[in-house]
Amino acid sequence: MTDWHKVRDQAAALGSDGCSGPATEWYRDCCLQHDIIYRTGRDEEGQPVTRREADARFRRCMQQQSRLGRYSPVSWWRWLAVRALGWQFYEGDRHE
Repeated sequence: MTDWHKVRDQAAALGSDGCSGPATEWYRDCCLQHDIIYRTGRDEEGQPVTRREADARFRRCMQQQSRLGRYSPVSWWRWLAVRALGWQFYEGDRHE
């Protein structure tokens, strides 16, 4: 179970902007969690997370918040975008 208050606090401390590009505020917590992992290489509990796993968690988080579940087109579009372009922004391995 994710503690979204903890995620929001950590994301704020990192200066996260939440969802970039065409994503609704509906997925804001998912975006904040993804930002934490991309910036630190760790989840909100401090556990190491690879970029691949960060992107998979991001997709699953959006699917859990969508009425369409795993068939949510937004979750798949956003996942494809971070898989294709996210390497430019993933800083996790630089912080270890």
